[in-house]
Amino acid sequence: MAVAIITGGNKGLGLSQSRRFLEAGFEVYVVARSRADVDQLGEKARFVESDIAQDRSANWLADIHAKAGPIAALVNNAGVHLKKPVWDVGPHELDHVLDINVRAMFAACGRYVSLHQDCGGAIVNVASMGAIMALPSSAAYVTAKTAVVGLTRSVAVDAAQFGIRCNAVSPGFIDTDMTRAILAKDPARRDRIEARIPSHRFGSPQDVANSIFYLASDQAAYVNGVNLPVDAGYAIGF
Repeated sequence: MAVAIITGGNKGLGLSQSRRFLEAGFEVYVVARSRADVDQLGEKARFVESDIAQDRSANWLADIHAKAGPIAALVNNAGVHLKKPVWDVGPHELDHVLDINVRAMFAACGRYVSLHQDCGGAIVNVASMGAIMALPSSAAYVTAKTAVVGLTRSVAVDAAQFGIRCNAVSPGFIDTDMTRAILAKDPARRDRIEARIPSHRFGSPQDVANSIFYLASDQAAYVNGVNLPVDAGYAIGF
């Protein structure tokens, strides 16, 4: 049975990603700080407790590899947002955003490649439309997600010799519980956002999960180093 790892795969967009890989017959290892919602994924889902921001060597990945063998797909999904302009971001806040969004992903990519040089595999990093366009009052987040795209391209070039591909996805406005809660305070903002999206609707978590699964699958065997926007054209809209 093919194995997939999804960091933060127990909540939000990550939960849909876990379900997508499980539906395709994968054994899924969900790496997160808490077990919340993992049990609803079924018996083929495995929970691995880890604070990835603190594990600078991605030992959790080596542990899974030692137990499960080659990992067909690594999805670096875990991330954190900070809603502040650059002048209000303190050094500890910046470190927190970079630790989770960049340093943990950097370590995971490096450990994955070192363990799979003889068997290939696929890495998918979750970036953001903040890596494509500036988002207001999100300087630390935009900086981190832009770094994710640079990391993805570098890994793609360096790891191709081992048969390992590395791609990224940049979700746009997705209809999640968190998004609905935020926009419920300002319904007019949702209307403005939907007016700019060419299809005039928010995406679903499944839209993101399907795109990630495609990039991790053999159907994307000749796709490497791309950052795929999953935003229905928002970033190129009017």
